[in-house]
Amino acid sequence: MKKSTFVGNLVAWVVVAVACCAFLAWYHLTEFDVVAAAIGDSPLVQLGVVAAAPLLLYAIGVLLGIALMWFKKILVGRVAKRLCLAIGLLALAFILLAALPVLLPDAADSLMGPVVVVVYVSMVAPPLIMMLGFAYAVGCAGVDTSHRGPFAKYLPDDHFE
Repeated sequence: MKKSTFVGNLVAWVVVAVACCAFLAWYHLTEFDVVAAAIGDSPLVQLGVVAAAPLLLYAIGVLLGIALMWFKKILVGRVAKRLCLAIGLLALAFILLAALPVLLPDAADSLMGPVVVVVYVSMVAPPLIMMLGFAYAVGCAGVDTSHRGPFAKYLPDDHFE
């Protein structure tokens, strides 16, 4: 993993984790009447109610994964890297898709499936969301060029990690 990839992901996901923690602390430590009034008035608060917990779990998985990849200098194969990155990004897109009905109320009926799945999985199986974040981190790992397979001489050299 390149240093810029590590630092960029570290900063971005720490910011996401801190923002989600701050929102969840406010949500759980504030009186019910204040929270209920804020939910009714602000779409941003509604967005936080739906997306803060799953995004925090995803961010924890990413942070654990990139720390492991960086400090242990773990390299993965090209196919595994692309597959894990695709899985991680699809999971992140699904989490963000679940938050979309808050911003687009007209789409609430058609996007209720992702909302139910994301909220249910974040309550019942939080390690699953963390593993999807970890898959994203594996997708950011460096490429192992030593085991390229039988057709390696026909493939271009890797100049990136």
